[in-house]
Amino acid sequence: MTRNFVFKNIASAFRTGLLIASVGILPACQAIPIPDFVKEAADNWLSAATMECPKVRILKAGQRYVQYQSGAGRDITDIELDVQITEVKYTCDLRNRGDERLAPQDAPWNIVVGLDISFRVRREVIIQQEKIENIPFFVALLDRFGQVVEKQIFSTNLSFSPETSSESQVHREHIVLKIPIHDVAVAASYETVVSFQLSQEQLDLTNNPEDRTNSR
Repeated sequence: MTRNFVFKNIASAFRTGLLIASVGILPACQAIPIPDFVKEAADNWLSAATMECPKVRILKAGQRYVQYQSGAGRDITDIELDVQITEVKYTCDLRNRGDERLAPQDAPWNIVVGLDISFRVRREVIIQQEKIENIPFFVALLDRFGQVVEKQIFSTNLSFSPETSSESQVHREHIVLKIPIHDVAVAASYETVVSFQLSQEQLDLTNNPEDRTNSR
């Protein structure tokens, strides 16, 4: 729950209280109905759900993306491109889906998660002309049992020039996810993981095969 969301609810309740109080001091003989928008504001405030943000982590087995030069060699001298996810910052909010719901049985809430992902990029081979590499990565939502609830695959475009091809670079991506949920109470037990979408060969070369979310 963001600070703005809480402040808006407090402000709404404060305005509602003032209006109800002003109606209450009118002479008793005057029957003034409470406007519908006041009732709606009060109901929204009383029924507003709160939540704790799902935890976010970098999947250790998919934190590094290594691309080798053509040929059979697969040691450190054969690396062509080395990319690592170094940091993930996140924010989250809870929003009522309202008109976005297509049917009564649809999830009534959205968890809106904003992710700022930082990549450290190094190209080990000098190039002669501009080049763009498309590196796939994913963001997955896991339930409390570690099962994948939802997974979305993205691509980050890395640009290289002959002048900067051998220098370490920092690249950033901003991702916004909307995750429909039925039960706000279990939202905090979810976990969001960020990882590269690795090939089977890259998975086999990973030293710590702790998770196979890539292949799900």
